[in-house]
Amino acid sequence: MTADGLQQSARAVVGASWFGLTYLVGQHVLRKHPPLIRGLVLTNRCNLRCQHCRVFERDPMDLSFAEVTAAVDAFYREGGRCLYLEGGEPFLWRDGSHRLDDIVEHAHGRGYLTVVVYTNGTLPLHTSADTVFVSVDGLQGTHDALRGASFERIMRNIRESPHRSLFINFTINSRNKDELRAFCDYVEGVKKVRGVFFYLHTPYYGHDALELGSAERQRVLKELLSLCGSYRILNSRAGLQSALRNAWARPLKACSVYEEGVVYECCRYAGDPELCRQCGYLSYAEIDQVLKLRPSAIANALKYF
Repeated sequence: MTADGLQQSARAVVGASWFGLTYLVGQHVLRKHPPLIRGLVLTNRCNLRCQHCRVFERDPMDLSFAEVTAAVDAFYREGGRCLYLEGGEPFLWRDGSHRLDDIVEHAHGRGYLTVVVYTNGTLPLHTSADTVFVSVDGLQGTHDALRGASFERIMRNIRESPHRSLFINFTINSRNKDELRAFCDYVEGVKKVRGVFFYLHTPYYGHDALELGSAERQRVLKELLSLCGSYRILNSRAGLQSALRNAWARPLKACSVYEEGVVYECCRYAGDPELCRQCGYLSYAEIDQVLKLRPSAIANALKYF
């Protein structure tokens, strides 16, 4: 990393640490509960047809740049400082001459501490966002069966990206549940990747063939716990143990999603008790453990910056 990159990284850590400290003091001492993270759904368009997702069945939608900036500004006024840009595929978003980085730059100019992009990685990973999460759901054969023939292109984009903070999102399901260690071994050889965050498949559209049974969920979580010390796994021990107990707070009121003018607390599917019970969105388990001051969760959260 260059000297400028090191300085930028140090500033990000200091800024995030200070914000985190004041946020936790507000929660635990002052009993205030300001918002923390907002996901901003920019587009329904996507260039993949993944087995677990139906976004491609929706009508095409791109938010206008004016609506995006209004939503970004509104969340900042509410106290939010962490913005997640998602889709569809966010790198496909456009409004006239505006592209994804215009949103990133607006958010940074507004004062956001971190802007995160969630992408399928099939397009070049050139962005000024602070962190990029790329979805990869297994080794080549498994990933391509789940998401379409894209693994080689994604890994090439990762290796060629100049971005300093790239991570992989891996969603565990019935097709890829037996290759967690093998995938971690593979990622050890991809130095551009700073770590892997694991999720569990959530049956948003009803029970399906990708769903893990309760015994399998327990098994894979225990396996992840056993792998934590040996690989660059972003899930903390506290977060995985909370997932084992299925005990993190839901709905998680510190987080929200903005989609087409509507703000959803926690996620777009909140309010379904059965779906909440089967939730595999383990980043929320991490946030819950950070808010509960679990040291391993706090330490892992700082790795994002």
